[in-house]
Amino acid sequence: MQQALPLCLSLALAATTTNGHAQDAGKGGTAGKADKGREAVELVTVKPAEFPGAINNPLKGFRGYHSDGYGLLHRKYVPWNAIETGAADTVERVIAHTNKICRHRGKGFEELNVKLVPRVFLDWDGTRGTAKRPKQHWPADMAEFDYDSPEFHQRLIKLITKMGQAWDNDPRIFAVQMGLIGYWGEHHNPAPTAKQRHLLVRAFRNAFRNKPVLVRHTDPEFMDAGFGIYYDTFANVGREPHMAEKRPYVKGQFPWQATHVYPDIWKRSPIEGEVEYNWQKQRKDADPEGTFGRTPDETMTAPSYRRYMIDKIRRYHTSYLGWISGYSSSKTDVLTGAGEVQKAFGYRLVIESLSYTPGLEPGGELTVAFSVRNTGSAPFYLDWPVAAALLDPETRKPMWSSPLQGIDIRTWLPGERWNSDTFTYEVPAKRWDVESSVALPKGLAAGEYIVALAILDRQGDMIPSARFAIANYVAGGWHPFGYVGVGAPPRKTALDDVAFDSPAFDRTLSYRAPQALLAVQPPPPLPEAVTPSRWKPDPTTELINPWRYWCLVRRSETVEKRVSADGPVAEPADRKVITVAGDYGRGSNLTYTFFDNGTLGPGNYRFSCKVKGTAGQSVRFDVADGWRSVAGGTDLPLATAWQEHAVEFEIAAAFKNGTRMRFSLPHDTTGEFHLTDYHLRRTQ
Repeated sequence: MQQALPLCLSLALAATTTNGHAQDAGKGGTAGKADKGREAVELVTVKPAEFPGAINNPLKGFRGYHSDGYGLLHRKYVPWNAIETGAADTVERVIAHTNKICRHRGKGFEELNVKLVPRVFLDWDGTRGTAKRPKQHWPADMAEFDYDSPEFHQRLIKLITKMGQAWDNDPRIFAVQMGLIGYWGEHHNPAPTAKQRHLLVRAFRNAFRNKPVLVRHTDPEFMDAGFGIYYDTFANVGREPHMAEKRPYVKGQFPWQATHVYPDIWKRSPIEGEVEYNWQKQRKDADPEGTFGRTPDETMTAPSYRRYMIDKIRRYHTSYLGWISGYSSSKTDVLTGAGEVQKAFGYRLVIESLSYTPGLEPGGELTVAFSVRNTGSAPFYLDWPVAAALLDPETRKPMWSSPLQGIDIRTWLPGERWNSDTFTYEVPAKRWDVESSVALPKGLAAGEYIVALAILDRQGDMIPSARFAIANYVAGGWHPFGYVGVGAPPRKTALDDVAFDSPAFDRTLSYRAPQALLAVQPPPPLPEAVTPSRWKPDPTTELINPWRYWCLVRRSETVEKRVSADGPVAEPADRKVITVAGDYGRGSNLTYTFFDNGTLGPGNYRFSCKVKGTAGQSVRFDVADGWRSVAGGTDLPLATAWQEHAVEFEIAAAFKNGTRMRFSLPHDTTGEFHLTDYHLRRTQ
């Protein structure tokens, strides 16, 4: 639908400013000339109206494509063995798989203006799944559940390097979720150790220079590296900062960390995640009526639910979210509510005024100076240029265009310090004043044109994509401001005879992916890999998988797990040793779970191990059904030398949940605990 809107036009002084520098909006004259070296250039100033509605802009909003609603992002889980079947595999397999998943109903993402956020993972949920729907995705030449060995770390670096080669310059990719370790690639069961975090930081920083990298947890190594966040329980009341008094572990979660420890992480990389509606339906303390409801449609249609969600989006400077993206865009009331939420997500760039040279000569300089505010919640994170164009007044197509130099839209930050009571940022969004000049081609035909701006997709072949939140818009991505004359002054400058298009939804927008990229096919299958023999339990000899990890349940920010090969002198040099060191807090423990949510059947068992640690301390070994202790309950004293222990216990009844063998660490103290040579067998 088109609409004719009045414009306020005047001759004005375009104050010379440093590109991207914020100034008070009240400063500056209303008429005059801009000094361009020795010449004074008369400029026309336009003050466009802000577009009042939401805009289906890229790189923000709902993380789920909607052909008839808001959503131009797609997060995709990528199984490791889908992009690397063996160590000798090449980057072509990564690219070919990307080509496969970057399609929707027969169209490529580039045709739909959709961007992908991939997450590579190994283990879906600790179970094996079925032949049709496997849940383990380890390449054939890797041992399942082996996160700790040097061999795994080498493969990790190699894969991340190939991911960077495939994705860092792929225009279809917006950002990359780190994934790789733990259930769903969410860095728990197990969490990456400090050594692994350092490795991951180096590998991802080397591999990705153009795309943001996101992680699940706010570990110091990741935050210092400038990584963003994907948070899987966004806006859940049980993890909000005010709950830290009741639940100390909340201090290790993103909301509390973003409030108290890393309040500026959003300035460097995106904040995103998913709204966990299952928790809203299942957990007694979820409080759906007091937060955001039980379904995406409820969130969109209830004003109080929308307000709660928008409050969290604004507070945490959130760019986009998933799960909530499953709203019903075909329902008018739902889509209206989704538009209100869409306005809060990510960037919203409002041009308040723009000045330009109305009379030009072929080969002369077009000067453009404008003031812009980011009234959204987050920055624009990719280095996309702003371009100026001269449009044909009849067709509205660019007859000439060029990127403006010296403009970095990533620096246009929104407001800060969100106040939930006033529903505003205590530090309002700054006005960013920008000026740039660009030479016209000498062969440009004389005549009248419309001067326009657009934000171009840099890697997508420099095509207009993201839109400013102003009413001055024509389909195709360009924002017109006024008439300009080449070779002679224009008859007028005001666009009072131009009907604008709505920028809310522009189905004509797309970008281009290189044909060489789209043409990549999967490489031939690798020669059959040497597959490590899959470990099988034998109740009479061994029930502990030597490759399987032990998880550290942390109740302190400083306690860490390490894995090394420095076992007792009498043992082989490659004996795996698990070390837990630091401030244990209250409730930290080291836990082994059996694969596929396995359980120990009724009977008698013998667990043996070697331990050492801080002298005078002890650890408590027990066996739990889920989290409930059912057997063991034995204290093992620690000393500076290795000590061998054996615990015999009985399982009287079948377990209801998965079996956990755990070492509970001393409360409220600091120390070290080392574990090696652990074995479990059934004695009856």
